[in-house]
Amino acid sequence: MAPTQFEIQRIPCRSSAGQLARNLVIARQVLGITQQQLAARADVSRATIAQIESGISDPRLSTIADLAAALGIPPIVLQLGERECRALLEFSSGSAEKKSVVQPRDEQLMRLFLASGSVRDLHRAAQHGADLARAAGDDAPAAATLAAIFSTIAPGHGTALGAALGNSLHKPVN
Repeated sequence: MAPTQFEIQRIPCRSSAGQLARNLVIARQVLGITQQQLAARADVSRATIAQIESGISDPRLSTIADLAAALGIPPIVLQLGERECRALLEFSSGSAEKKSVVQPRDEQLMRLFLASGSVRDLHRAAQHGADLARAAGDDAPAAATLAAIFSTIAPGHGTALGAALGNSLHKPVN
């Protein structure tokens, strides 16, 4: 695999349940809703949300789809892992660069958060990426959520790509 022009931030996720847990927490926090609110919207128990977010539950695909619908995002967003994000970033690097929503100081701030290795700072980096997408006028829930998730993997380029993908997913299919 050819080296890319951007650095991928490595945040370990050892299982698909761990990846789902990480993305679900990020998506829920970016949207500013509690576990109880998400549970009510998805018609599942709060205990189910807690188990999924802790990585100890292996939910059915229908549950993942219900959670995604309650969050206003496609189910695939909850399953995105580092490998998928890396592939999308590499794919996008061959296309013309789009105007980035991320200033160098914002990218550096997200990198500093991620360098700490703490879960709290991982969520801060994600929230900052979502805030940048919203500030750029990306109002689709998937735009902020994907910007947040990609910001934890590749701050800067990943933030912009996540917002662009989220906006594309929000558009109706002709």
